[in-house]
Amino acid sequence: MNRKRYWRFVLGLIAIACFLYVGRNYLDQLHRIQEAHLAGIVGIVVVHLLTLWLQGLTLKWGLDSFEKTISQKESFVLFIISSYANLLLPRSGVGTTAVYLNRVRKSSMVDYSSVVVVNAALFVLACSAIGCLLFGFDWVAQQKMPPLWLVIGMPGMLLASLLALAIRWSFLEKYRGPGHSLAHRLNHAMTRLSASNSNSIYRMGMAHFVLVFMRALRLHFAFWALGLEVSFFAVLLTSVLGDLAFVIAITPGALGFREAAVAIAATRLGIPVPLALSVAILDRLVFSMTVVVVAQILIALGFKKGHNENGRPVSQTLEGQQPGGTS
Repeated sequence: MNRKRYWRFVLGLIAIACFLYVGRNYLDQLHRIQEAHLAGIVGIVVVHLLTLWLQGLTLKWGLDSFEKTISQKESFVLFIISSYANLLLPRSGVGTTAVYLNRVRKSSMVDYSSVVVVNAALFVLACSAIGCLLFGFDWVAQQKMPPLWLVIGMPGMLLASLLALAIRWSFLEKYRGPGHSLAHRLNHAMTRLSASNSNSIYRMGMAHFVLVFMRALRLHFAFWALGLEVSFFAVLLTSVLGDLAFVIAITPGALGFREAAVAIAATRLGIPVPLALSVAILDRLVFSMTVVVVAQILIALGFKKGHNENGRPVSQTLEGQQPGGTS
């Protein structure tokens, strides 16, 4: 484990410990999780798998711009494995996917990095844009201003994502400092992605807006599974704040950060914090177990129809890149 990964791991453990300490007084409703309705749990599983499939499509559309086409099935499998890796170590799934694409599909690391950067910017854009609208409506309806950090932070993230997508990175051409070669190649890849197929970026953007509502639907199933009647507007507002927690998270799968965000939104909407935490934890348990089970099945099967140039199953290419290996 390199130094950067080591410190990320340590900081993640500290963050989790802090969340557990602060939230120890809000855990009296966790027993409700074992009473969750099976239909609601099935709903969470189905919606999460559909979410991963659509996320996989955003990767496929981005790579299509570089003439490195992968199938819909392959992109779905890659996002399953990537999500599996992220459960163990924050953002390690990016490295896992990069290794596979480079070894098996001979895709440039820089091309893939440009797709990741654009996807990240579109994710923040979709969440912050919908979040600004939701909290604006809520502000008007309740005649109560949201917290100042939210009033400043959410529009700030919206502006930052718009600038990231609008800038063509031309300033990197004049950069001659450390890593300038990689910076120039990344600039070239970003330019190609935006110029070669603007329709791909448009489709990726629309997908991210749809994904915001799909993740909210998954959380709505979690509320329903615990027998809680909450409006979809309230769930959507809660889910968006939870999504944006991934931007600052240093823990696997934004563990603790997402639950804290859900608790903050719940407080504003009049939902008891213990109940909101029970819902958030149920949601996390179900979608995490879904990813783990499906990923283990895929690895066991060896992705039978996917082989690299040496005839080795694709799973062998990825298994060595799981957290703890080289990413």
